[in-house]
Amino acid sequence: MDYSDSYVAVDKNNVYFGNQIVSDLDPNKLYTVGNDYYSDGINSYFCLDTFEKNEDLANKSKKLFLLARSLDKLNLLKKELEEKFSSLECVCIKYDLTDINNLENIVKNCNVDLVINCAGFGKITDFSKLSDKEDLDTINVNFISPLILTKKFSEKFLQKGQGIILNVCSTAALYQHPYMAVYSSTKSALLHYSLALDEELSHKNKNVRVLSVCPGPTASNFFDKDIQKKFGSSQKFMMSSEETAKKIIKAMEKGRRFSIIGFRNRVSMFLINLLPISLQLRLAGLVLKKVIK
Repeated sequence: MDYSDSYVAVDKNNVYFGNQIVSDLDPNKLYTVGNDYYSDGINSYFCLDTFEKNEDLANKSKKLFLLARSLDKLNLLKKELEEKFSSLECVCIKYDLTDINNLENIVKNCNVDLVINCAGFGKITDFSKLSDKEDLDTINVNFISPLILTKKFSEKFLQKGQGIILNVCSTAALYQHPYMAVYSSTKSALLHYSLALDEELSHKNKNVRVLSVCPGPTASNFFDKDIQKKFGSSQKFMMSSEETAKKIIKAMEKGRRFSIIGFRNRVSMFLINLLPISLQLRLAGLVLKKVIK
């Protein structure tokens, strides 16, 4: 055997879970995602002393730590998930990511193999209407807090020998956004940090990863109702939160370092980046200025 552990073995021809051949997995491309989860970039399996192909991330988890500012919303989500997945235990942690001083306690108290940083907020408005506090809060939530968590969990995962951090950035990270200058800058900073750190980690342990995904505008509560109305008919082209989440998980399962989520968003980013920066700025500015009027 070229590789084996308690239940998984690999030779040049096959992948074995226990004494069974898993024909769906390519032995030449197999890697450990973490938490007893294996993939070849196309198919993914969860393996304990028995194994099954899994369709939902929550089904693969034994304990899920949920972190957000609203404990009431976290408890509702906990109830929903634990009713749907009987083997899942959810732990709710109330924390405001504008506070960057106590994040090490989160890392210390959460024994996990997968971290998903998906908190974020921003406003579409004239820069002068944002207070310094609002700008700093946006920077802390969208970049500084994820940076600290990514760094500390990466160090922890290196000690464990495996682990994945998934940073949810945005297509706003891929070109400049007048009237969303701070938001797009923080998402760009997080993307660049994540890509660079994943390359560093690849030289230390290939089973410790920092993956980056960039969803586009999503039909969610990110924007207030007045802003959503101003998007008008363009909202019908937005992906739903559920569809976005499924595509993000799929990208993670494939182990892609960087993914733009959704075909329409990939095409849009390709076309936008064919334009000179001056024209990108002008077009983005015209669209977003209409929204804030």
